[in-house]
Amino acid sequence: MTHVDVSNTKESCIWFLDSGCSNHMTGGKSWFVDLDEGFKNSVQLGNNSKMVVQGKGKIRFEVEGMIQVLTDVYYVSNLTNNLLSIGQLQEKNLTIMIKNNVRKIYHYKRGLIMETQMMMYWMFQVYAKKKPTSENCLKVEEEDVGSLWHRRFGHLNNKSIQIMAKKGMVKGLPSLKEDVKVCTICNMGKQQREKFPKKSKWRATKKLELIHADLCGPITPTSLSGKKYMFVLVDDFPRKTWIHFLAKKAETLEDVKEFKISIEKEAKTVIQGLRTDRGGEFTSNKFNKFCREHGIKRQLAALYTPQQNGVAERRNQTIMNMVRCLLSEKEMPRFLWPEAVKWTTYVLNRSLTKTIKDKVPEERWTGIKPKVDYFRVFGSVAHFHVPTQKRIMLDDRSHRCILLGVSEESKAYRLYDPITKKIKISRDVIFEEEAQ
Repeated sequence: MTHVDVSNTKESCIWFLDSGCSNHMTGGKSWFVDLDEGFKNSVQLGNNSKMVVQGKGKIRFEVEGMIQVLTDVYYVSNLTNNLLSIGQLQEKNLTIMIKNNVRKIYHYKRGLIMETQMMMYWMFQVYAKKKPTSENCLKVEEEDVGSLWHRRFGHLNNKSIQIMAKKGMVKGLPSLKEDVKVCTICNMGKQQREKFPKKSKWRATKKLELIHADLCGPITPTSLSGKKYMFVLVDDFPRKTWIHFLAKKAETLEDVKEFKISIEKEAKTVIQGLRTDRGGEFTSNKFNKFCREHGIKRQLAALYTPQQNGVAERRNQTIMNMVRCLLSEKEMPRFLWPEAVKWTTYVLNRSLTKTIKDKVPEERWTGIKPKVDYFRVFGSVAHFHVPTQKRIMLDDRSHRCILLGVSEESKAYRLYDPITKKIKISRDVIFEEEAQ
């Protein structure tokens, strides 16, 4: 067994994954939900010393929002660390993979159930929360899993998530049971409005053939960077959505110009049509002149008839419904609404859309099936690893922040530090998805 010389962690929430350990074991008696103290044995440590096993039992804890149950866990009162045996996990038909300093544990039915980054001294640690009742060995409760993925997808409707899992439309989404309990947050955050027409008589057949656009705002409170408006752009063909944030309506034209340059380079084609309402930001002489000069055909909704710009209006409605859910669930500060909008848009681009058969918008746009196994609940407590270069010997190795989603540029998590009120980017993060 590998000996880890760190401070006492047996009653803490940290468990170390140990490839040299023959059994799960802990020195914390409070972890057990069922303990047979009549069981006696001994274990030999990496330094050849021996310790007495004073019992064997069952432990139930929560890791990243999922309930896990371990059986045949040794109680060794003098042990200072909580240890998870890699060998014992493999005996339970779990698959353990290590790639790019990340260790992932997969359940043969439920998919990814644990994930951890390599920390200092080549150690892998898992942050777990004690749970008081017992279940079968290392079993993920189906209702908990369904509810967790419902929240990871920003409170997307359960039926869509189930269809995506069944058809394999994204990578990393486990199969889910059909009847998931009613979500109170959804009931509070998603109010009903008059329905828009669900199907248009005409659909684009290629990228950028028609862009739907809508400006939403002013939104209060103003964001930390002074933004008040949300500019929604949707490509009619893949139904992929882009979101931009503006401080004032007058910035709309310049934003469209920048969007046109970047998106046409990415798609290797040009914007042919643009559908908007008749707001002044879209009907000014400068805006009309820009569209004429670039051969962009205009489609304008009739006055007081937003339904004619239905695609953008529906996407706008869906985004704001989900944003209300995200902010309410974790009681997030309302000025972080742009971060909730970014994450919602990111999720929707990787979610089922009725107008596209068996593909999500991101795959329709890029041709690549996206992964979702790294999704975590927005607003969760996140402990990110502080690099050695940024701390001295006795400083904490992790810092507590709030998850705001992911950074597409760096393929890492976006974190909000409530003390410094700054955004941090990190890949080395441990999550408490159930913590408030």
